[in-house]
Amino acid sequence: MTDRDQSAERGETERRELEAAGWEPKGHGAKTIWQSPADGRWYAHHLAVVMLAEKGPNREEARLLDEHGFERASGDGMPDGRERWVRLEEGLRQYTRSQALIKARREGA
Repeated sequence: MTDRDQSAERGETERRELEAAGWEPKGHGAKTIWQSPADGRWYAHHLAVVMLAEKGPNREEARLLDEHGFERASGDGMPDGRERWVRLEEGLRQYTRSQALIKARREGA
């Protein structure tokens, strides 16, 4: 995998995580700006990613994951350092935090 491929994959991962946390995108690609769910202001992609990482665990997200049966998987996490989440009724299926949040929000709607 080339550096360019890794960068594109990382960008898509960051996009999914921002969307799962409630950020709204405007545009696509390198010039995407993001509207914060907390203050409604618009931020550059990189700054939005940094803000999301610094924010830490969200109590509402934790409650939502718990309500829908998601648990943090034991083990070392994903190769890229992200957490894994599971639902016992789904067997070995593992989710990233953003994937689990998206699924829980869909089921709650």
